[in-house]
Amino acid sequence: MQKLPKCYLTSAISLLLIACSFVQSAVEEPPTWRDLGCDSTQQVSSLSVYDLVQPFYASDTLQLVQPANKVYAVVVESSGNMYGTGIAKLDSNVLATGAITSWKISWTEAQYLRALIESPRYLYQRWEKILTSDRAIFLAKRDSIKAIMGEKYRVQVISDLRSMENQQKYLQRKRSAAPVSMHNFGLAADFGIIRKRKVSNNLNSYSSLNELTAQFGLTWGGNFVGFIDPGHIQYFKNAAALLKKYPALRFEFEPYRQHYLKAMEQAEKTGKQAKYLDTAELLSTLNLLRKDQACACQGKAVTVPLSTLKKIQQNLSTTGYASNTDILLVGDLSTQSLSVITPTQTISYPLGTWR
Repeated sequence: MQKLPKCYLTSAISLLLIACSFVQSAVEEPPTWRDLGCDSTQQVSSLSVYDLVQPFYASDTLQLVQPANKVYAVVVESSGNMYGTGIAKLDSNVLATGAITSWKISWTEAQYLRALIESPRYLYQRWEKILTSDRAIFLAKRDSIKAIMGEKYRVQVISDLRSMENQQKYLQRKRSAAPVSMHNFGLAADFGIIRKRKVSNNLNSYSSLNELTAQFGLTWGGNFVGFIDPGHIQYFKNAAALLKKYPALRFEFEPYRQHYLKAMEQAEKTGKQAKYLDTAELLSTLNLLRKDQACACQGKAVTVPLSTLKKIQQNLSTTGYASNTDILLVGDLSTQSLSVITPTQTISYPLGTWR
């Protein structure tokens, strides 16, 4: 066999290395914080419970006159076969689906479904099963820090668990910069140093928290960029770090995506991106988690055969499904559509994948 000249081999190796560097740079390119949208030209081959529920969770489209009693989720395969599941309010058991093949779902998926019919006071209550260990560790560290500070000051824990209702009030009053807080998950607390029967807001009074939180592996609100919170401590550095450990919790952040995007767009216009690094990291993490996953392309029209929806409702009626009190989610792979049927309306969107 004739040997190639050495110069040819060198050139081939160089080209190969250049090609590899291009591939590597493409793979390592960090996700953007921007929303690249739902691509309805892409076909969806499977659907998860999350895919069916997320577009309607905490959405204006699901404002019911009366709270629903049960929620069912059904997927229609391209072949026409159906499988489904359901959850009833205040009931941990999965509902029977009669003639429709039963869909075995995880505890996490059951929480997604339950979120459409139940609203616990604290998000921590919904996710206690996965957060209980971290909360116990956080509380132990919080109390240790409080004891150390108490040697010099009169210190109280003035805020711990916080409801989403109160979080929105804090946001509106500009006492918080986030629509979802670590407080909502039981992973943050606010200390108050009491002086003359009033809580001090002096940053210097809380400066010892800088060293103490570092010592205990926590994060101090006095080091936040863009929104200083001197009495605040939390378990995770930021929301992105929380989601990297518990991806299921993205479910609670996605409804507020537009709030975070608006903040980033405004920061970009005013050249203040450096003050919103945590927000950018949160959005980038959310985008990474949903990339190439199924989505409902909201705002676009789609026609779903009423016969399909009627057939599903008829099959479920033998199990106790009631169209005047229950919610029905239908992901139809044959028509590439996602529908929600409530006692007052039917809404359908075309399926696609996140860019």
